[in-house]
Amino acid sequence: MFKDPFNFKDPLAMFDRCENCQQRFEPEPGFYFGAMFVSYIISGFTILIPGLILVFYFKWSLEATMALILFFAVITFFKLMRFSRSVWIHLIVKYDPKRSQT
Repeated sequence: MFKDPFNFKDPLAMFDRCENCQQRFEPEPGFYFGAMFVSYIISGFTILIPGLILVFYFKWSLEATMALILFFAVITFFKLMRFSRSVWIHLIVKYDPKRSQT
């Protein structure tokens, strides 16, 4: 789905079509706008839950917890954006096995 996994100049560069079924990866302009909401939900839970555990269970300071959360968010930003785009297209576009056989 994505061209180069470690391209920092254009991390969200995608192929135009799927090699197997010829499905367009961007069916319409602004298609991946919904992926931002998916990304928001996933990042919220992956950051909020460990942050709360660090503050309330391990008694970390808010500054240390925030620093770790920001570091984690920066490290995982592009992977999370790619994952949310993949989840979004899998939720919206119906797979047609007949198209992949032609």
